[in-house]
Amino acid sequence: MGLLLLALPLALAVSAFGGFAARRERANADQELVRELDSGASVYSGLLRDARRNAERLASSRRVAEAFAHRDQHALRTIEQADRWVILLPGAKGGLHRPDVEARFSVVHRGRTIGRVFVVPPFGRHLIRTIAGEAGLPEGRLGLLVDHRLVRERGIGRVAARPTAEKPTDLQVQALEYRAVALPLGAQRAAPALVAVRQRSEITAAADDVRRRVIGLGLGLIGALLVTAYGVAPAIARSRLSRLQRDQAERVLAHLGDGVFVVDHDGVVRLWNRAAAAITGLRAAEVRGRPAEEAIPGWRTIATFVPVADQPGQADGPSSSETVPIDVAGRELWLSMVAVSLDDDTVYAFRDATHDRRLEELRSQFVATISHELRTPLASLHGAALTLREHNLPAETQDDLLDMIAEQSNRLANLVEEILVAGQLDAGSLSVVADTFDPEELVRGVATVARSRVVAERRIDVVAPPVLPRVHGDGERTRQVLLNLLDNAIKYSPPGGRIEVRLAVVGDRLRFIVQDQGLGIPVGEQERIFDKFYRLDPDQRRGIGGTGLGLYICRELVRSMHGSIWVESETGKGTTFAFELPAEPLAVPV
Repeated sequence: MGLLLLALPLALAVSAFGGFAARRERANADQELVRELDSGASVYSGLLRDARRNAERLASSRRVAEAFAHRDQHALRTIEQADRWVILLPGAKGGLHRPDVEARFSVVHRGRTIGRVFVVPPFGRHLIRTIAGEAGLPEGRLGLLVDHRLVRERGIGRVAARPTAEKPTDLQVQALEYRAVALPLGAQRAAPALVAVRQRSEITAAADDVRRRVIGLGLGLIGALLVTAYGVAPAIARSRLSRLQRDQAERVLAHLGDGVFVVDHDGVVRLWNRAAAAITGLRAAEVRGRPAEEAIPGWRTIATFVPVADQPGQADGPSSSETVPIDVAGRELWLSMVAVSLDDDTVYAFRDATHDRRLEELRSQFVATISHELRTPLASLHGAALTLREHNLPAETQDDLLDMIAEQSNRLANLVEEILVAGQLDAGSLSVVADTFDPEELVRGVATVARSRVVAERRIDVVAPPVLPRVHGDGERTRQVLLNLLDNAIKYSPPGGRIEVRLAVVGDRLRFIVQDQGLGIPVGEQERIFDKFYRLDPDQRRGIGGTGLGLYICRELVRSMHGSIWVESETGKGTTFAFELPAEPLAVPV
């Protein structure tokens, strides 16, 4: 029953395809008529071109001129009989008024026109025979339509209506039906036309024959398919189930986020899924079918340190994940990997732990940095407090110690503020006010605060154009960004260095620029300095402290105000930090 249900739509499809093949055969017949007409038209154009050249030659020949001058009708008729395309008429005016005149040339003798040579195609059976022969067309396929008469090699027949120009259409010639396409040979509506024709009965017979052959072949294939399917149906069912299961497994592996690969008992890689290629950058074609030791970088490390479990799910056993490093084209990757034995093969699953490991290293470094940053002010505060409590000091010394306590307390407050702001940014709970503010007033206020923190040999200058727009954003958060950037410039500027804060209008945005003459930032580090916990001098070999959060906070605050921030630097020549915020348009003077 199932096979019959399968055969029915196939039979319908075969019948439809047979109909399509028949229509295609009719369309091919139309195209063949158009090609035959084009071939005939090309030959006719050549004959007409030759006739015009010959007529022009006759009009300038001495023989024709003398025949017109002496009114020698016998000579004129002899010339006309030698060339079917020309008609000779004496006189300077009048002449032929026929739609089939293709060209006319004047015969001039002693400065006056004494006759004319007309080019008139001889639309008759001889012309059709000549065109068909030179074009290599079958007999009867080409004709000339003159008035309502179709002239062909086999004879002349009357047509009921003229066919549409240059478009295949039906044509009735007396009692017979044809498929025809016509090409007018003149601009007039009733001008003769070149016609390619073919009997409709021939076209229909050819189309029916094609349809019968296609349907017969299709039904034969369906019968063979049914017989074969009946014999191998059980095997097909088993194969289909196996294929479905395999396809499902391949789809799952292809869309799995973890990399998966299989190594057989000979150490050859048999499977390498899409995620494995994406994580490592190694294409499946480069790895599959090759020994793992040659195809997978760091394979010895993987085989040594990743335990192979007998079955999955042994989280506390040997199947627990192991993080191992591999080097792919100079790029270090850390992969968290598990392995399970499957028959004679071993299945490895892994994920990219490079970012997690780098983040963990940065966190460890951050804890060490914070410990150091906290220890210094706390030690200063503790020492100053003990000194004030246990000793009777002069008033000047007490003031110095109190100033130090205030300074170190402010340092601790700033440190705690950075940590709190970073935590709020990570949690998405930091509030940013959508308002406008005066950028010049803000920058000059920040510069004043920064000048109080620098020694006399460092300068902080502010450069601003005379007219500035108001800026869309949070003024306090912008102040925090500028203070962070100025603190960095102060830390890394040499004694006597100049720090410049500039404002510039760039389209519909305002650019804040902080430029120093300090140590500069290496090109390879410029993309990473905005990362959380990243510090250019983690070991503090230059004696410059910091938490590694300042520039990260700057970037996130600028982004929260729909702005952008970047750095330009050259080692030993200083650094320029810039960020842009949306601004109100400036009024254009009228």
